[in-house]
Parts: sequence; C-alpha cells; structure tokens
Amino acid sequence: MLNLGLVGKYIQKSQAPNLLTKLSKEFNFPISYELFDLQNIEEVNFELFINELKEKKIKGINVTFPFKEIAAKISHKKAEEVEITKSSNLLLLDEKIISRNTDYLGFEKLLNYHFKEKFENVLVLGGGGIGRSICFALAKFGLNKLFLLEKDIKKSTQLIDELKKIGVDAAAISLEQLDKQLIFDGILNCTEVGHEHSPGNILKNKDLKKIKWIFDAVYIPSETGLIKQAKQAGLKIISGIDLFIFQGMEGFIIFSDQENLRQNLYKNIEKIREFYFNKLT
Repeated sequence: MLNLGLVGKYIQKSQAPNLLTKLSKEFNFPISYELFDLQNIEEVNFELFINELKEKKIKGINVTFPFKEIAAKISHKKAEEVEITKSSNLLLLDEKIISRNTDYLGFEKLLNYHFKEKFENVLVLGGGGIGRSICFALAKFGLNKLFLLEKDIKKSTQLIDELKKIGVDAAAISLEQLDKQLIFDGILNCTEVGHEHSPGNILKNKDLKKIKWIFDAVYIPSETGLIKQAKQAGLKIISGIDLFIFQGMEGFIIFSDQENLRQNLYKNIEKIREFYFNKLT
C-alpha cells in the first residue's frame, strides 16, 4: 500500500482521490489517498509541513494552489520539467524530496490531443505555478507570440525573461491594454478566478467572437464565467477537466513507478474522459 495525498487550499471537492484510486484499482496498485486542506492556516511553513508528512509515512503528494512554486524550491532533486518551469505539483517523499510537474507533462498531452498545428498567438492569464507550466508547454508545442497578463510585475517580468531566453516571442500586457474585441488564437485562464472560492471572470467585459478557443484551468465548477462567455461566443472550449485527467494519469505513472503502464493507460483515455466529463459537468 502506497500512502499518497493532496495538499493545497480549498481542495475538499478535488477529484484527485477519485481518479488515483480508480486507476490504482484498475491496474492493481493499492494506494491510500488523503486530502490535506490548509485553507484555515494563514501562513504555512510548507517545508515543515512536508517533513511532517514524511514522518507519517506519506510517500507521495500532489500539490495545488498556492504551493506549487514553493514545492519546487524545497525539493532536493528536480526533474527536467521542474527545472524548466520552477513549479512542481508532485513530490516524491523519500530521504530526499524529488519534485515533478505533471501540469507541464499533462498539458503537453492535452495540446497534442486537441491540436495539430502551432499557434499564431495566445493570451495567458496568470503567471503563477500553473501559468508557468502552461507557458513552457505552449512554447514546446509551438507558437509565434505569447502575451502574458499577470498583475504581479516582478513575477511577470521574470517569466517573460525566461521565455525569451528559450526563444519565445513573449510580452507582458495589462487588462487596460487589451482592446474590447480580443484577437488571439486562444486564451488560457491560469488563475484561480472562476473557482467556486474565487468567483469572477477577468474578461467579462471583452468581446471574444474573434477568438478560436478558450482553456480554463479551473474545473470546479466545470462551467466558469469564462467558459459560459466562450460558449455564448461559439468558441472551441477546452475544459480544466481535461488537464485534471491528463496530469492525473501522468501522476499515476510517476507514483506507481511503472512507465510500462503508459500504453495501456492511454488506451483508455476516451473512456476516462467520458466518465469524468459526465461526472463533473
């Protein structure tokens, strides 16, 4: 029995326990999975908390908002995708803490599932942990221009500089600089805005009719304000449910340490997508 869990804030409705337990039964790999919701703790000593989990024999932990960047920092060994993104949503807890980033790995899978050709330009909302992962995954997939809307100037500048260093034509943009009618291939919401605990829609006053597609990382609720707006405009919609599924499958492969499961796991992708889209929408 492998003891796993999820740490974050406002995670009581997370479907991570359901997905990981479902996969563990299907592939005969017993796990336990516990939620560690720190929503009532204002200042969290994340490193101390992770060390306490190690003492409780927790062997692996998924990490969500708002701890993904600090998770990368406290790890002793960083996988290549963590070195790239400086963000981690999965920690393996042994003598040394190993960090992985299945947001990045899963979003790569998502892009290849939904698209065939690189993008002309995209607008990314949010440059935090998930935003960083998605920006670098977009860069690997291929695009001509990336615009980043991030209210934290320091965070924005750092991410833009890092993207430029790997050859991405990236630029910061503010909400005030956006025209009322937006013209991008796609828009990706990588903020917590739209979550049931952070309701709202950053682009509610904008015209989306010339946008081709929308992605919202939020999947609780599945139909955020941005998704509703995109539906009204007739856009292609990529739900955060898809990222939840793809990153969860990558996470299961890492936790189980069975790369040989990959082919059989992804044979079931349509069945898994159908199950969770029916369950969550």
